[in-house]
Amino acid sequence: MSEERGARHLGRTILSLLVAVDQRCPAIIGQAHVLYHACLHASPNDLTKMFAQLKREADDLGGAIKQVEDAMKNTR
Repeated sequence: MSEERGARHLGRTILSLLVAVDQRCPAIIGQAHVLYHACLHASPNDLTKMFAQLKREADDLGGAIKQVEDAMKNTR
């Protein structure tokens, strides 16, 4: 990959990360609040579902971070 193409790819990947952070961080924070406030009153099944949603959001964000990491390695 040429240096210029690598830099463009890295830029697009970082832009995707910014979008993921913008979308996922509020969802992660919100889901953590819901989980916290529900822990005394929700059923174990409901808590499991809430936690699974929080984990999916965090995993999606982690995937976007991994893509930037890989793009950075490929531009060196």
